[in-house]
Amino acid sequence: MNGDDCSNDSDLKDSHTLESGTNCTATLNHIPSGPCTLSWSHNSLVPIKVSSQLPISDRPPCILGVDEAGRGPVLGPMVYAVCYTLISHQDKLKDIGFADSKVLNETQRDKLFATIEKQSEWIGWAATVCSPQDISESMLRRAKYNLNALAHDTTINLIQSVLDQGVNIQEVYVDTVGSPESYQAKLAKRFPKIGKIVVSKKADSLFPIVSAASICAKVTRDAILCNWEFVEPGIDSTQRTFGSGYPADPKTVAWLKKHLDPVFGFPRIVRFSWSTTAKLLEMQGVDVLWEDEVETDSHKPLFPNNESTKIWPVTSRIVQTMKPCQF
Repeated sequence: MNGDDCSNDSDLKDSHTLESGTNCTATLNHIPSGPCTLSWSHNSLVPIKVSSQLPISDRPPCILGVDEAGRGPVLGPMVYAVCYTLISHQDKLKDIGFADSKVLNETQRDKLFATIEKQSEWIGWAATVCSPQDISESMLRRAKYNLNALAHDTTINLIQSVLDQGVNIQEVYVDTVGSPESYQAKLAKRFPKIGKIVVSKKADSLFPIVSAASICAKVTRDAILCNWEFVEPGIDSTQRTFGSGYPADPKTVAWLKKHLDPVFGFPRIVRFSWSTTAKLLEMQGVDVLWEDEVETDSHKPLFPNNESTKIWPVTSRIVQTMKPCQF
């Protein structure tokens, strides 16, 4: 599956650009310091009004929503988040004003996320950040693991993590990835004790609990991008000139071209598995030939009677002269 297939013009319109000089999201306590080269997860504490010493089936029933941020961009992580609360409290989410994070500006999203953290006695949440490197590795390995499968498994793991905290989840609402019917059936089979599971298109605009999850995902991703630490030399970490990160954004494409190394490709913020990056590498990268030399008398196997333990010398050469790599 190709990442570019996940983006469209409306995604580009709804996304905001992290340019230098803008007011970036402040560093959030749940985000680890350092480069985002590995995927990670965070679970909030279980809200006091949700927790109980009773058996799980007798604990207050809760509703949970799932949404993501960053599925389509060629830059940065993809973040999945869940938000949950008591079923009896779900109307409070409407009163607070939760809506799809894509139709809110950055200030509105930050305020709503602060509300979620402030109301921690009755709202809980969790998030998984899939790093660009892990996304690329998953989609480019021999046994391909496409973006839909990654999304489904991430969602399942997040729901399970909340259940493992002892929360009595009885209703789940999910913004669909792929066919709503097959995805809903998959989740229902995986979680037979959850009474109601709804997978729907535009769930973030239909269900406030999904909107709350959308806020958690979007604010987390924005903060990671805003505070991204480039490990590659020669890139100014104070500049955010990569635009929205979507393949259709001219600023994003210009940034990719500027930071493409002809041998090693792109910085770690980039998803190598997107067709945008593949095409740029094909046009601007150099061909590299890795040669295996045949065995010589001076390199005979140390264990001639055991074919499985032969040691073969390997040399490598680059078939084209090029400039030293910058990173």
